[in-house]
Amino acid sequence: MTRETRTKVLLLENDPAVLDKIQLALEDKLYEKTSFSSSDEAIKASKGILFGLIIVGHNAERKDPIDVMKAFVMATPMTSIIMVTDLSDSEVDEKAEGYGILGNITRDVPAEGLLSFLQTYEKIQQSFKQK
Repeated sequence: MTRETRTKVLLLENDPAVLDKIQLALEDKLYEKTSFSSSDEAIKASKGILFGLIIVGHNAERKDPIDVMKAFVMATPMTSIIMVTDLSDSEVDEKAEGYGILGNITRDVPAEGLLSFLQTYEKIQQSFKQK
């Protein structure tokens, strides 16, 4: 994959320790990563740059992550989203129903969980390329 064809990934996370875990899990992936701690700045950037994937965690403004996820969906409806949250899977399913997110992982960022969602994302992208 050349630099021009790398998937652009937006990382929204205010906690440096969690951000480091996410970046470590993405380390071997050929993604172009851009990090933000502010949801306002991240949403603004997503309107000007085509990100293929957005990973949404905590934000500097302390906005509800579900509301931030919804703002991303409204700004860039074709972008895939993974949430990083302490909400239970059932809470995320209930609150995010109809928004088409790939899923959610806990804030301890289990690498296998994140990598599983990344594999799903990559399979979806490959299916688009084959058409």
